[in-house]
Amino acid sequence: MVDAADDRQTPVPPLVRRIPVQLSAFLVLVVCVCAFVAIYLDVSPVARGILGVVAAGLFAVAMGCLRMYLEVDDEGVAVRYLLRERWATWPQIERVEIASGIKGSESIRVVLKGGDLIDVPPALLQPTAPTSRPRALARLRGTLAEIEARRPDAFRSPG
Repeated sequence: MVDAADDRQTPVPPLVRRIPVQLSAFLVLVVCVCAFVAIYLDVSPVARGILGVVAAGLFAVAMGCLRMYLEVDDEGVAVRYLLRERWATWPQIERVEIASGIKGSESIRVVLKGGDLIDVPPALLQPTAPTSRPRALARLRGTLAEIEARRPDAFRSPG
């Protein structure tokens, strides 16, 4: 007798891509150094102002890096940018492809059936360490294959 539970496929865990948290930690460390110099060292008021502006800008970038993500599961694709979020369910998605020229780099583009586009920020997908272009493109193709693996069979595009 065959158990019905054996016929079920194990669910594929969601794919989540974020900017490495180490980058935000490094930026916060630089903010702390700027604050230390401005508070404890004898610097001019102009230098204090510049250090304050630099520290505030770097802190904003660090918090923005923590906010951005790409998440793909069996329901659809979600991309959170710095100030907004885009979400599309699989029935709304026509295709997922690699596109050039997204903020000066290759990245993944989600094309919706209505013609709208959801571009994934390259910072979420490109390697953080210096990498050759062919190797980075191969990694991007691997991520595209991971995304397609999470698309339910009922919504796969033919071919």
